[in-house]
Amino acid sequence: MADEDKDKNDYVHDVYIQKRILDEIEQRCKNNKYEIIGMLVGNAYKHKGKEYVLINGFLFSALIEGSAIFTQVIDGAVGEMSVMKEKEHPGSIIVGWWHSHPNLGVFLSSVDIKTMEMFNKGFHVALVVDPIRNERAFFKIDDEKHYHYVSYAVLREKK
Repeated sequence: MADEDKDKNDYVHDVYIQKRILDEIEQRCKNNKYEIIGMLVGNAYKHKGKEYVLINGFLFSALIEGSAIFTQVIDGAVGEMSVMKEKEHPGSIIVGWWHSHPNLGVFLSSVDIKTMEMFNKGFHVALVVDPIRNERAFFKIDDEKHYHYVSYAVLREKK
């Protein structure tokens, strides 16, 4: 095996997400004219010192308030999603959160960065979906509270 092939095989993305899960999140975003928000569920791993997450589920609560440019979780939603996580995804952890930016593009606003501060583990990620522009991206924030895109791979189910 050539060195460059070996390097390709050793590359680790920051995020791996099942296609079915990504499709369901994007469809939920398309079916909502306002911003919506939820949690990403999976597990965190390390490979050769690099931390990454495998997303195998997501959570969504009807207990949210939204507008074209803002969304927030209201009282009871976090508890509801915690119960859902234990019931639907036992053994998994919250690996981040997702939300939509209808026709605004994919980025983290100052409010999103504040939200991201609550997800303070090195593996936590944010997924932003713009269902109008058909864009999506995963982000992390650094110690200076600047966000940056992270690499991801979409996993297809074996047939």
